[in-house]
Amino acid sequence: MVKEAFNKLSDDKKKTIIKCGIAEFSKKSYSEASTDEITKNSGISKGILFHYFGSKKDFYCFCLEQALEKLNAEPTHEPGANDFYEIIFSFMEEKISLCREFPEEMQFVNMAARESNSQVLEHKNAVLVKFMIKAKEKSAQVMKRAVTALNLKNTNTEKIIDAFNLYTGAIINKYLEMYKEKPDMFFQKTDE
Repeated sequence: MVKEAFNKLSDDKKKTIIKCGIAEFSKKSYSEASTDEITKNSGISKGILFHYFGSKKDFYCFCLEQALEKLNAEPTHEPGANDFYEIIFSFMEEKISLCREFPEEMQFVNMAARESNSQVLEHKNAVLVKFMIKAKEKSAQVMKRAVTALNLKNTNTEKIIDAFNLYTGAIINKYLEMYKEKPDMFFQKTDE
């Protein structure tokens, strides 16, 4: 849990500490990540880091939440199109752009999804589930808008949305599985 003392820091200092944490956690597993390295790079002592966050686990989960916030940011613009494919692809492009803009955050989330250390597992999973629910809700809104753009007559829109969500979910899972060990390769092959 973040302590009040951290919230009183300047925005620049908070960003530096978080950036250093994300950088370390994006390269190493939870147990291999070094709080000494994080504090050295952020210009604070280890005691101060724990004063701000209480524990390495709490800092890890806080950094994970910050990374997910960046990767799940609201689009900078809503597509004005009323074309099914344009709505879907512009949403996907926005998400891919966020991952390209925040590569360390993307790598950290990828590492966290595979993290199995018992000290952090339950808390980490709760953070990931919370953001997965938010992402699923946003995707459902986009899919509803896209299906509505099809102007289908006498159909069950909800069933169509469910079917498209299943289909797109299967495609996403295919590529997540394919690139789970090499997430950077995903961005080199986004045209697929």
